[in-house]
Amino acid sequence: MTQTLDEPTRLAMRTALEDLAERLSTLLTNTESAAQQVPLKENASRLSRMDEMHNQSILRANRTVTKNRLMAIQKAFARIEDGTYGTCLQCLEPIALPRLHAYPEASLCLACKAAGEASP
Repeated sequence: MTQTLDEPTRLAMRTALEDLAERLSTLLTNTESAAQQVPLKENASRLSRMDEMHNQSILRANRTVTKNRLMAIQKAFARIEDGTYGTCLQCLEPIALPRLHAYPEASLCLACKAAGEASP
């Protein structure tokens, strides 16, 4: 069963995706220099260097998540164009609008997403 979003909802979701993509792209740009290798500092203690490296690894992980979301957004744009946006790619049931409002790039309904995360 496929869900047909009405035109105003489809346009609103497209706008939400565009806004989200812009914010995420800006975040990647703003954190690019901080994601570079931590330089050795002459007066830095080993502990402060390890702390810097730990913080940088967290930043790099967050950047990876951000890049993955941007890829999901591009796929959502394609689904809007082909008319499948708002339909779960796994069970083909409609994705609840509150979920789409929270995660406009969502490709799975909440039940399928939860089932996938629960699988080993």
